[in-house]
Amino acid sequence: MDTRVDKIRKRWRESIPLRNITLLYGEVAFIGVLNGTIGTYLGIFAIRLGASNTIIGLMSSLPALITVLLMYPASQLVNLWKDKIEINKWAFLFTRILYLPLVFAPYLPHPASFILLIVTLLAIPATSANIAFNVMFIDLVPSYLRATILSNRNMLLMFIQTLTSTSVGYFLDRVRFPMNFQIIMFIGFVSSMLSLYLMTFLKPIRKLNRAERVLIDWKRIFYSIGTQFKDIINIFEEDQGFKRFQFATFIFYLGLYIPMPLFGIRMVRELHFSNFVIGLTSTSSGLAMALSYPFWNKLGKRVGVRNALFWSNIGIAIYPFLFIMLRRSSEIISLSALGGFFSAGFSIFMYMALLIFLPPEKRAEYLAINGVISNISLTVGPVIGTQLSNIMGISPVFFIGTAVRIVGTYLYLRSIPKNESS
Repeated sequence: MDTRVDKIRKRWRESIPLRNITLLYGEVAFIGVLNGTIGTYLGIFAIRLGASNTIIGLMSSLPALITVLLMYPASQLVNLWKDKIEINKWAFLFTRILYLPLVFAPYLPHPASFILLIVTLLAIPATSANIAFNVMFIDLVPSYLRATILSNRNMLLMFIQTLTSTSVGYFLDRVRFPMNFQIIMFIGFVSSMLSLYLMTFLKPIRKLNRAERVLIDWKRIFYSIGTQFKDIINIFEEDQGFKRFQFATFIFYLGLYIPMPLFGIRMVRELHFSNFVIGLTSTSSGLAMALSYPFWNKLGKRVGVRNALFWSNIGIAIYPFLFIMLRRSSEIISLSALGGFFSAGFSIFMYMALLIFLPPEKRAEYLAINGVISNISLTVGPVIGTQLSNIMGISPVFFIGTAVRIVGTYLYLRSIPKNESS
């Protein structure tokens, strides 16, 4: 007679959706470790290895430029590749294998430049990997469970990432440099490969017809790098409302990214914070973000998407101004929590506002354009910020970031209709 445990095991073996869901939870747990190690501390590692302000800015800008150029062709490649799980595994393999060389960066003549090279190369397969995962997810989980699984994955990811980044900060302060960061980079690499290993057991809930063989036109995919910008211009000419919204997006995101590389630089070089304190800023931001989602959901229902986005953006806009005015670690940690609170609102209502402008027949194209525009801001913003800091110092750049964010907030208010409906 089967025991209760045997029945659960039998059901797990026989139910593809249940097995996929379990694997997806395990996979994202290891990504939480990856984000809490390499994701949180790679920039700090580069700064402590002597990276210039320009290199820190380029660590954000160059991957974003790669994403802008490859987003359209990568989406075409994913669409043509019949087995979405297969292309997902290959894309993530080529992405994550590049984490390993980070361990050896301190032994090289120009370690910071080497990290910049690795981060840039990572963006090439990562562009396809991120698109492939979103498409693959549809084939893994029944439609009625997708929202719940995504929500649970995000909560698990944030919890493990927060726990990891806090623990890692404590560890980094107690082991000598650079061995401490090398160990953390290796842990991040191993975690990424364990996540990929779990992906190899995923199976589509519907069987693929492998008899069909789709020929991939690599020449057409390559040429789409140039034609994507022509397509964007054509859509902007046809839809002026969407054009205004994307202009507001470009300006506001530019304000986000201009001071972005300078936060870590100031905490390390001016305020001389320990790695543990830097980790706590990430922890406080993540916790505040997770806990404030219910508040923003209620506010959005009461005042509407347009007004809720305005208040969240105002909070984000004044963040750089407050950051440069404060010096104590306790103040910066508290400010990070405040930033996480407003970021939660922005993440919800920016997406809800975008939905207002999406025509049903062109949703994929409009979403891709929004990704291109935000990545253009990410390409130029950090370079502008770091170059300005070389000319006038760090402090004025934070004021500029606040001013640009306020302009972007005003443009959002002008572009979103008062009687919005998504």
